[in-house]
Amino acid sequence: MKKRKLKISLVEFLQNGNFGPFIPRQDCSPEDVIAILGKPSAIEVHAMGKEFAPYTTGDASLFPVIVCYGSIEFHFDSPSTLYTIHSDTPFDGVPIGGSLKLLDSALLRFGRTMSEFLHLAKERGITILNEPVKTPHWSAWEIKTNGGITLHFENDDPEEASNAKAPLRAFSWRPGPKNQSTVQPDIQPDPDGSAAT
Repeated sequence: MKKRKLKISLVEFLQNGNFGPFIPRQDCSPEDVIAILGKPSAIEVHAMGKEFAPYTTGDASLFPVIVCYGSIEFHFDSPSTLYTIHSDTPFDGVPIGGSLKLLDSALLRFGRTMSEFLHLAKERGITILNEPVKTPHWSAWEIKTNGGITLHFENDDPEEASNAKAPLRAFSWRPGPKNQSTVQPDIQPDPDGSAAT
C-alpha cells in the first residue's frame, strides 16, 4: 500500500511560520526535522572538501548540511542549529515538497509579481508586516509576512524601478522575533499608470 504524503499548507506557513507539524526553531537538528516530516529527498553535505561525503548523524565536520524536501531546503550550520528554511529553485514553476504534499503552492509560483502576490495574500488572510524593502542587490525587494517568512522579488532588468512587477525569486524563514506591527505596502504603479494593487 502506498504511503500517504504529509500535507503542508504554504498559506499557514506564511501566516504563522509553522511548516505543517514542524514549528521552526533555531535550536534543532536535521534528525529533529526528519523525525517530524519524514524521509527527505536528499541530505547534502556542504563542508569544504567533504561535499560528496555521506551524511552521518551528529558529525560536526560535515556541516553545513542541507536537508531537502523537493525544492524546500532546511539549512543547518551545525548539528544543532537550523539557520534557515529556504526555497529558490523553480521546479515546474512552483515549490515542490518531495515526500511532502505542498498545498497552496501556486501562491508561491516563481515569477509571480509582487503586486499579484500581495493581492492573493490579502485574499488569504496573510498580513504583510513591512513596505517592500529594497535590498543592496541591484533591483530586488523583500517583504515579510506575519509568519516571519521573507519573500524576495527581483527584476531581471536592473533599470526596472517598479517593485510591482518584480517577480518572486525566493522565500525563507530565519530565526528571530516576529514583528507584530503591520503596514500597508506602498506598491509603485505599473509604468502604464494603472494601480499595482
